Amino acid sequence: MKKKVLSIIALGITAMMFCNACSGGTPGKESTVPVSTENTGATDTKESSSAEKAEETEFAQPVLKSSTEAIKQVAVQLDAGTLMGYEQSGIYHFKGIPYATADRFKGPVPVTKFDNEVQMALTYGAVAPQDRSLNGTGEVNSHEFMTPSNGTADMVANENCQNLNVWSSDLKAAKPVVVFFHGGGLNNGASSELSYYTGEYFVESEDTVFVSVNHRLNVLGYLDLSEYGGEDYANSGISGIDDCVCALEWVQNNIAQFGGDPSNVTIIGQSGGGTKVTTLACMSNTVDLFDKIVVMSGNYSTSSKQEGIENTKLLVDYLGLADDEVIDALSNMSYEDLFNAATEAGCSWTTHYGDGTFTNPLFDSETGMVNEYAAQRTWVWGSTFSEFNSNGEGLITGKTGLMYLPKTTDDMAMEALKETYGENAQEVADAFKMAYPDHALAEALYLSQGSSAISRYGIISPRDGILKKFNDSGIPVYNYMVTYKEPYFGGVTMHHTGDVAYWFNSLNTIPYQVQGDEENAYAVALEMSQALKNFIKNGNPSTDSLSWKPYTTDEHNTMVFDVKSELKTDYDTDLYETIMKSQN
Repeated sequence: MKKKVLSIIALGITAMMFCNACSGGTPGKESTVPVSTENTGATDTKESSSAEKAEETEFAQPVLKSSTEAIKQVAVQLDAGTLMGYEQSGIYHFKGIPYATADRFKGPVPVTKFDNEVQMALTYGAVAPQDRSLNGTGEVNSHEFMTPSNGTADMVANENCQNLNVWSSDLKAAKPVVVFFHGGGLNNGASSELSYYTGEYFVESEDTVFVSVNHRLNVLGYLDLSEYGGEDYANSGISGIDDCVCALEWVQNNIAQFGGDPSNVTIIGQSGGGTKVTTLACMSNTVDLFDKIVVMSGNYSTSSKQEGIENTKLLVDYLGLADDEVIDALSNMSYEDLFNAATEAGCSWTTHYGDGTFTNPLFDSETGMVNEYAAQRTWVWGSTFSEFNSNGEGLITGKTGLMYLPKTTDDMAMEALKETYGENAQEVADAFKMAYPDHALAEALYLSQGSSAISRYGIISPRDGILKKFNDSGIPVYNYMVTYKEPYFGGVTMHHTGDVAYWFNSLNTIPYQVQGDEENAYAVALEMSQALKNFIKNGNPSTDSLSWKPYTTDEHNTMVFDVKSELKTDYDTDLYETIMKSQN
């Protein structure tokens, strides 16, 4: 079938149909400054601030092209049928595209034909059922001030949640493709949950095609029933990941119709999305689906299939089911009862190696060597300054004493450091000043803690850190830290998820967080989004203003994104070694 963009007139769809489906659309966003020009290649790092670099590229903030034209309906022809989205201010939006269906706990079945003659793709699709989608359980969450949500509890939750979104600026091009997998552990979240998950700003400023994915979560996505249901349930422990594989196969088969290049696909996972993309990287059936991976404050699974089976047994025993009753009982139970029972039974959700084609974990438990399939990709792996330890936690909940950094003197900070690190407090303070000479000592109170893969030390540990394991396996990996402090409430250290709006150049969705320091904030976002664009394009995140080298044995390189972004070598190892020594 010849695939081409079809006009709405040729389709014979009436204007009334469109108005009914798309009422309430907003006019185009108005541009006040030029959009940045494309940067590629690598040059020496400049000793200038992010704002100065932004001024050089005549860029102040990411905005969409100026337009006074009304939103236009746009249709593309896929093998499954006709898909209708819309074009606004030069950006094409297609939302809630169904890519698969699935019976509960069973593998996904690709959508080969749309249910309707014209499949509408004007609004986000159903999200995976989760705790916040259950009636009467939603709570007002002050954390949404830091990570503003589009309101998962207000979205439609449905077990048939396999849908995705596509943003593009040119349907006839062959641009690099990024596929984003949202955070929320493997328990909750959605492709549209946070306001800055939108791909419209990134495709406008960075000339790519952006895809985001919904898939099964929690008990529906990761309950291993292989001991009870036979072949039909053999991969039930990674049903959610199999959905993701199906979405990536959809990208291979269809993204060219949206102006994307299926031979140049990068997957990104933030937080829980990190577990998804690291699992996908370890599967034999994904080798031809993508070649580059970005892990943003993410983790990876070290859990075995046997642990998945034992996790399921907690639920089976809690419900008092005989083995031959399990499949029928769990398949017919309401989601709310199923979810609540699993929660009360103490079940937890992750991927388990030994399920399906996920035969081995990312790192071998004995040698530390990287999985053979993951080794065929190029990686970016990094984190934020504070992760789950930001002072923003106290600023929005009132649960901490030293909330306002400008009011915290060095003497006050030193006393607090002594409470945390005891006799090592001065050593921590000295190491912090060496690593972060432009940051107030009070910020040392809010450094990322612990040794997990999400924490800074879990990434850089010279003995068994993630970067060392990649390097020992001979695999290129680029490391970063986002240390820019946002201005609101007197200064908030960069927290878990807070960097996403910078990577996706979507700060316009959270203007109140950068008000007062817009020039620096938008400049940092430009640097980060351009680096991400270049990695997506050619596997090297260097830009015209920043030379970003990979981590090696000889050079423990980290790109530090801040008011003055720069590549640093081994700059904070002593700091975190001292912190870990103090905590052990």
